[in-house]
Amino acid sequence: MARLWYNTFSDLFSHRRLWLFPLLAGTFWFATLTTLLIRWLSLGRPRYPGQVNPDVPFVSDVAAQTFQPVFIVGCAATGICFLGTVFAVHHVRYSPKFYGLTDDVWWKQGLSLVALIAGLAAAVSLVLLSIFDTVDAHARHEYLLMSTFGGLFISGLTTTVVWWDQARRGSAFVGLRRWYIFNTFLVLCQFVIGLSFLVSMYYSGNMYVSGILEWCLTYTGSFWLLSFVGYTRFREGEKPVPEDQGERQPLLA
Repeated sequence: MARLWYNTFSDLFSHRRLWLFPLLAGTFWFATLTTLLIRWLSLGRPRYPGQVNPDVPFVSDVAAQTFQPVFIVGCAATGICFLGTVFAVHHVRYSPKFYGLTDDVWWKQGLSLVALIAGLAAAVSLVLLSIFDTVDAHARHEYLLMSTFGGLFISGLTTTVVWWDQARRGSAFVGLRRWYIFNTFLVLCQFVIGLSFLVSMYYSGNMYVSGILEWCLTYTGSFWLLSFVGYTRFREGEKPVPEDQGERQPLLA
């Protein structure tokens, strides 16, 4: 269990281009949302048949009525890159050529695997909910939406916990600490916005506010994805441990 993650993935992937996954994931998702929003505004902000929110349509409502092919492509690209992002963020932690924490405690490496599995579930659910839209398959769309948010929540939470040790001031990687704090701030923002969305929609019944909050939540998610570029591209602090150092030390002792 000592080198669980590294022993599983060490020979499969290089860390050199992993930073492209969060960059592409955040960019694809931001572009997809912006395309749908501009399309809705350009049509004069219409109210679609069967629209759940009579004031501000949810993302799924706009996608189902106007640009569903764009939404499907955007969700597919985002889902694939999101899964790559989850893998990249955890792989650089244990790669001896990057952060070099190959002998991290077993439960953190286990949580990294949980994050990867949850990320896979979220990615698959995101692609499927874009296909089964809210108009033609409303119930199935709702289940897939909950599955997507559930996977995102578990993946985001476990990732935050795994990297929590880098929040302290004594961290060896100064740049990583700044990116971690920024990323955690965005996680908290998403939690507050998501909670406010639920309150405004299901308790206060303010559909106008809930519609705006949903768009804010989804846009914040794109910046959250982009923030992982800092984990996987920029490393400031101690040099990574050479891959064969652990094997050489006993011979030199």
